[in-house]
Parts: sequence; C-alpha cells; structure tokens
Amino acid sequence: MFIPALIAIAAVTTQPELRQLDRLDLPSDHSWLGTQVGGISGIDFEPGWNSWALVSDDKGNHGPVRGYLADVQINGERLTNVEVTLVLPMCWGTGELMKGPQYDAESIRFLPHRDYFGDPTLIWASEGAAQQGYPPKLYEMCTGATRMDSWTAPEWQRPDGRRRGAKNNRAYESLAVLAERVAMAATEEPLMQDGDTYVRLTVFDLSKPESDPVHEYAYPLDPPMEGEPGAQNGLVELVGLADGRLLSMERSWTMTAKQSVRIFLVEMDGATDVLGRDSLNSDEFESVKKTLLVDLGDSIGNAEGMCLGPKLDNGNQSLVLCTDNNFAPGIPTSFVLFEIVDPDGLVVPADRLAPGEALVGAH
Repeated sequence: MFIPALIAIAAVTTQPELRQLDRLDLPSDHSWLGTQVGGISGIDFEPGWNSWALVSDDKGNHGPVRGYLADVQINGERLTNVEVTLVLPMCWGTGELMKGPQYDAESIRFLPHRDYFGDPTLIWASEGAAQQGYPPKLYEMCTGATRMDSWTAPEWQRPDGRRRGAKNNRAYESLAVLAERVAMAATEEPLMQDGDTYVRLTVFDLSKPESDPVHEYAYPLDPPMEGEPGAQNGLVELVGLADGRLLSMERSWTMTAKQSVRIFLVEMDGATDVLGRDSLNSDEFESVKKTLLVDLGDSIGNAEGMCLGPKLDNGNQSLVLCTDNNFAPGIPTSFVLFEIVDPDGLVVPADRLAPGEALVGAH
C-alpha cells in the first residue's frame, strides 16, 4: 500500500490548549463483570458505534488477558462514571485463551470502517517479552475477542538477547490509527542499538497481515526528570489526527514511584523515513517535531492510555486519559477528562476519515 505524503490541509495559526475538567477514580478493589479492575493501559472511543474500548495489561494473573467495551459517561464538564458493557477475553480462533508473558497488552484502537458480521473490530499492541525472546506484536480482533490477523515487529526491533531490538517491558506501548487500514506503533524507549534519544514511529499496512512496516520515523524523547534516582522517560501513547499530526504522551518515572506526564503535538512534515536503519544513534536524519501542550507533573499518576472522546456540549473536542495502577492495593484506576481549546478546529481523529481519504503528513 502506498501511503500518500501530502502537505497539511490547513495553516495552523494557533496551538491547541488543554484544560483539565474532571477526574474519576475507581478503587483498587473495583470489579467489572467479575473481573478485577487494574492495569488499564489503553483507551479508545468510536463515535460511529458510540462505544469505548479499554485494555488491561494483565497477562493472566488476575483474570484472562482481556479488553473491554465500556460506557464512559460524560455529562457537561463532568466525568460521572465508567461502566463496562462487555469483557473481551483475548483468544485464538479455536477459542483457546491467550495467556503468558508474551501477551502484554498496552494500547487498543477501533479500526475505522471495518466490521465483522456487524460488530466493530479493534487492534491492540503487545509489548511481547524480550527476556523470553518474544517480540512486540499487533493483533486485530473482533469484539468477540477472537484473534483475526497479526503483525510482528520487524527484524531490527526483535530482541536478540544481546545488543539489538526492543528492551524488556519497553516495547510497543503506543498505537495510533492514521487512516483506513494504516496504523502506527512505537516502543516506549529506544531500541538497544538506537542510543538514548530516539524511538521509532513504525507504520504498518493493515491490509497485509504479517507484513513488514512501510514507513518509520524518529521521535525525540525528552530527558528523564533531573535529580531523581533511577529516572526514566518513555513514550506511552499516540493519537493520530486527520491533518497528519499526532498527539503524544510521555511519562517519566523514578525508583521512588514518582511519575510525570507530558502531552505534545507532533508534526510529521519534513521527517526522514528511517525505515530499517541499523541505528538511530546519530543525527543523520530529520526527526519529527513536537511542541509541548501541557505538563501535568505528577498530578495524574501512572498515565498510559489516551484518546479523543466525544465533542463536549460547547462543541470543543474532549480528550480522556487513563492510568495503570499495576493492580497495586490502594492505588486507584483513574480517568481524566480534558477539553481541547482548538480555534483552528484541526484536532480531529484520523480514524474518523471517510474511506479512501489520504493520510497527511511526513515526506
């Protein structure tokens, strides 16, 4: 599939602003339809189905490897409730449940304009398990939770146990739908051979199962928090926008369990396609450009999921974050509602494009 690279559809005169509206905390002992709430690492909203999807990174220790369909209730500027309508235990076509360290679900997205016998289909990203030799993967599934197709990380991203590939528990953390049958995945931290600065934004053609990616771009990470022991920083989520830009979320954490969350606007124009390069430990390319929209500090907690929600009553776009409590007693699962103040009206999800509309973005 050829992914068109076009000039942005409109001039951006002002940057959007984020305004936090509300927060809902679910206690650590909360349950949904007989499953323990926890490890919520991804969230998405599909307006055509008026449905929300969530995914837990539980590898089978607190229930099945699973996603959820949910109802996130927003009334005015209030986030009033999150109720699950269906548990999605991840399974193979035989009905066998997925279980094991290689099924580490970190992000989930609805696939636009695609259904399976009238039900929506989704795609989710797994980090794999580098220490056991399992590479990151993307899985497509219907809402019956049956695995349909998959895409394995390319050779240069697969852990070799020595000096190449994704780091353990630092692999596919982010997933964005860019256009019909086009998705982008990204590792949380740089590949072992890529130094300390750049992670790869890897674009897959979803019309070709188990195919190698078609594009790859370098994304510059912010440095970890200064003066904090064991501080690390990683890219934890991406949201595709219809004009070819992205929203990204980075999270820093420390050995003292302190977190810091930042959200950026990412420009793809002019970025070099670094598909399959041996290493990004150089400056011989143009990376994507990012602009800080909001620094949330440690006010949110361990944020891992982010999506554009429905329009608010005033017509502005909403943004919703979710946190992963790692099933820790006493730590809530949080959902946080934001308003996007966007005078140019350009913050539109890419997955709401009509079939056949082009991706706008990098060259």
